[in-house]
Amino acid sequence: MQTVQKYVLEPVKTGGLDDQTVAEVLEVLQTGLDSVYELDKFSAILNRMLAEKFGDYVYTGVAGMGKNIFILGEIKRYDLMIKAKFQGVRSLQDLAAHQVACSIRNSPVSLEQLPIPSLTKKVVGKFVETANMITR
Repeated sequence: MQTVQKYVLEPVKTGGLDDQTVAEVLEVLQTGLDSVYELDKFSAILNRMLAEKFGDYVYTGVAGMGKNIFILGEIKRYDLMIKAKFQGVRSLQDLAAHQVACSIRNSPVSLEQLPIPSLTKKVVGKFVETANMITR
């Protein structure tokens, strides 16, 4: 399932996590939401991203409710619930960048070799990195 929505993150339950850790978690989640289009792969990618940031003891689950997404997790042994509230639809540039990233994922052509504007390469790079996380 591909998603073209944008989300705003709202902490619902932060357990005993301090504000700085919650802010770091939100940053990782936002990066994940901005760079993943396949929600069925989102939980696995999110686990990897959070484990890289906070260590091995991380668990997340993702549940959809209407247009909103709830992210349940355990970080540093504290329970966490974040609501990803539907905000709107992604830009055409993001949609195009995702398609380019998917096209070059298994191609011998590198991102640098593509005849596209540098700003677009930057956006495509975000999706290429996520695609590499999926294949690890």
